[in-house]
Amino acid sequence: MEPGRWERLQRLFHQAQALPEDQRAAFVATACPDDLPLRGELHRLLAAASSDSDSDTVRAAIGGAAASLIETGAQGRIGRRLGPWRLVAHHADGGMGAVYRAERADGEYQQQVAVKLLNPAYATDDAKARLSAERRILARLEHPHIARLLDGGSTDDGVPYLVMEFVDGEPIDAWCDRHGADTTQRLRLFAQVCRAVEHAHRNLVVHRDLKPTNILVDTQGQPRLLDFGIAKLMDDSPGVTRTGDRVLTPSHASPEQITGGPVTTATDVYALGVLLYDLLAGKPPYGGQGTPAATLARQIVETQPPRPSTAVTDGSSRRLAAARGRGERLTAERLARELAGDLDNIALMALRKEPERRYASAAALAEDIDRCLAHLPVRARPDTLGYRSAKFLRRHRVAVPVTAVALVMALGGAAAFTWRLADERDRALAAEASARTAAAFTASVLENTSAARDAAREVSVQTVLERATARVGSELSDEPEVATRMRLAIATAFHSWGAYDEALQALQPALEEARARGPAGERDLAEVLTLLGTVTHDLGQMQTSLNWTRQAEAVWRRVGDAAEQASALSDLALALNGLRLRTEAEPVFRDALAKMREAHPGDHDDIAWLLNNLAWGLHAMGRLDEAQPLYEEAVAMQRRMGTALVDRSQTQNNLAGLYYDRGDMDRAEQMWREVLAQFEAVYGAGGHAAVARGQNLLAVVAIDRGQFDEALQLTGQALATNVRLLGENHRWTAVTLQSHAVALLRAGQLDEAERHLLQAQAIRSDLLPPAHAGHVGSFLGLARLGLARNTAAGATQAERALREALAVIDALPSPDRVPLDDVELTLARALALQGQRAEAGRLATGVVARMQVQKAASHWRRRAAEAVVGLPPFVAAATPQAIALAQQTRGTLGEQLGRQAPVVQDIEAGLRAAGAAID
Repeated sequence: MEPGRWERLQRLFHQAQALPEDQRAAFVATACPDDLPLRGELHRLLAAASSDSDSDTVRAAIGGAAASLIETGAQGRIGRRLGPWRLVAHHADGGMGAVYRAERADGEYQQQVAVKLLNPAYATDDAKARLSAERRILARLEHPHIARLLDGGSTDDGVPYLVMEFVDGEPIDAWCDRHGADTTQRLRLFAQVCRAVEHAHRNLVVHRDLKPTNILVDTQGQPRLLDFGIAKLMDDSPGVTRTGDRVLTPSHASPEQITGGPVTTATDVYALGVLLYDLLAGKPPYGGQGTPAATLARQIVETQPPRPSTAVTDGSSRRLAAARGRGERLTAERLARELAGDLDNIALMALRKEPERRYASAAALAEDIDRCLAHLPVRARPDTLGYRSAKFLRRHRVAVPVTAVALVMALGGAAAFTWRLADERDRALAAEASARTAAAFTASVLENTSAARDAAREVSVQTVLERATARVGSELSDEPEVATRMRLAIATAFHSWGAYDEALQALQPALEEARARGPAGERDLAEVLTLLGTVTHDLGQMQTSLNWTRQAEAVWRRVGDAAEQASALSDLALALNGLRLRTEAEPVFRDALAKMREAHPGDHDDIAWLLNNLAWGLHAMGRLDEAQPLYEEAVAMQRRMGTALVDRSQTQNNLAGLYYDRGDMDRAEQMWREVLAQFEAVYGAGGHAAVARGQNLLAVVAIDRGQFDEALQLTGQALATNVRLLGENHRWTAVTLQSHAVALLRAGQLDEAERHLLQAQAIRSDLLPPAHAGHVGSFLGLARLGLARNTAAGATQAERALREALAVIDALPSPDRVPLDDVELTLARALALQGQRAEAGRLATGVVARMQVQKAASHWRRRAAEAVVGLPPFVAAATPQAIALAQQTRGTLGEQLGRQAPVVQDIEAGLRAAGAAID
């Protein structure tokens, strides 16, 4: 195939790939109607690219002519000069670029370098841009284990090239096998690679293609990281990269790369886990020679790899084969013993499916390798007393006995020393026995949930938890520590499913058990008190929640580390916030955030959560300019960490609420719909109170747009979910009753609306203190109902309810997110309808003046208020200017919100009362 013909094939291929699949055949027929061979090649390329086949299959579809062209082009460049460098040998082909060995050609000095230049078959604009990006990335990196960038430029025909130091080496796995590197040598090499990757991460570079062929070991035995061809600068976007065009190496790709999720530093940690597994076990964690790409992808996303110590026993370990080839006595059993335990756990922790559950950084992974080599406890394994003791003894095999004898002689009391040893032994044995008891209990619960026992139905998670709860008291009565931990686990599970009453029931005996154990049970006591505060908060028992949380914070102050103490302060601030003690909560939030940043330098889920909560407190007090950057920092941090969507949804929910308060309803609605979809994907359409809250928020938007049928459907679903999961006497049930009532009111179903409003008011009166912002919504709803009846008695009823709302607002202990503008404007309307136009005018004018200070000129609420105050009933007769403004605003808001939007209908009612024509 001639180069020109190949370039045409390549161009047509890219054009066809950009089209929907059902349009490609027609495009091919039109693009080359008379060239049947070219048409056939194009069809084969498209078929290969659209299948699940890997890059080797696609390259095979190109045909021998194209492969020959690549090789011919590479050899044809030997002797070519690029700037001061002359190409002297074709070294390798990788992806889209060929790598050459070059030497200095200008006589200044002698030096060998590596030059990376695009192959002619792949010289697309995208490939050129990618090589240019690689040059920018390498320019940021200066590390002894990263191949350095020396020069760069473009050929006469505009193809970029890179000049790097020449690494005379071989891939790390091949080097280890050929040199017979033992496990310790492999681990030390690997730790150096981790630190090179960490250097890239600190310079905001994610490599995205870590694999043995990109990590060479040079003649000095030093690893060198190279080929940043598909790396990404993290500051190109808000903290993460996406696979986008799916450039990756399938065998070393992470689950999020396979599924198209966000690519972060955790992606490189996963690839390091694949490398570590391969170096230790002599085989990859997934797939093998000839595994189809689709099968490999499913394994990576859906299955857990065997432990490295297990993988080496099936006879397929490349490492064992290499050892046998050299006559070494490395048996599968011996290697399995070396890998079992810490190394198994380290590799599998790096390979976890969820990015947030892997090592927090490449440096943390390297540190665990160092700790393993030094026989110190590693973070990838539970840090039990028995485990720490075993590590201590292994580090000090000689020193421990000698020190023991010296101590006995120095103290002159062998009995005292023997007692101390026995005490430590007893504690270790007790911890081990407790762990065995807990494991046996858990296994028994699961074994008794079997197909034979429950053949007629599938058993729900809640049923399993209920069975476990019933058995804890009788079966673990002699093990109070184990019983407390099991009750905590059961309560946490119940809480996660929104079964708050069941969680509370499980916690009551746990509280008694922890208190009965005295100082030995204080940590468990702190955890029980913390969870009691959370559960009662979600049950709407806000004062009770604050009481539990204060007790928890006091205990954590005694027994917790810095991060735990910061978390306890965060919980306390949340409890204060729940009681609308906003000004009291703010300094506690800020103290907790400062302590959490000290405990966790860099990104951390707890920091993001604190940022969200502090932002919400400021948001509720109307300090939107202070709240917005905190929300945005929290969201950006969660994205960088790859936080699960459902976990960061609350932050996005709150940020959407801020956009709504700023008047950007479109943006708020879009974000709320995304969040609701995320909740429904996890919990199902009615499976969690979070879903009901999302439906309620969208219903608010639907009401504002005049889409009352949709609002009724959403609030009806949310109400049913809340009643089923939370009960009829819960604050969130009251919120949904209120929203459903407003939708009924706007739809003209006044009696049904009244019934729901009174029910919501009764719940709030029962659960909330008198000075609570929640009451304001009840009074405002009843006032609007009175006005909707269009009677003198209704106007009087509205005035009375609105004055009660204002009394609540005046009594609030802190500024809060209350609809003050709506309350006062509605009160002005009620007064005007009763003939008190002077007072109504003063009140309405004051509302508009405040809105003009607090809200942007484009805010739809401000524009609607400016229009209606110049119309009846606020004035006896509207001026021509007021009518013109109202007509213009009605048209603009009608397009923005819809003609049935309540504020648009209010303007139209005012225009009708003014006698103005309604078109």
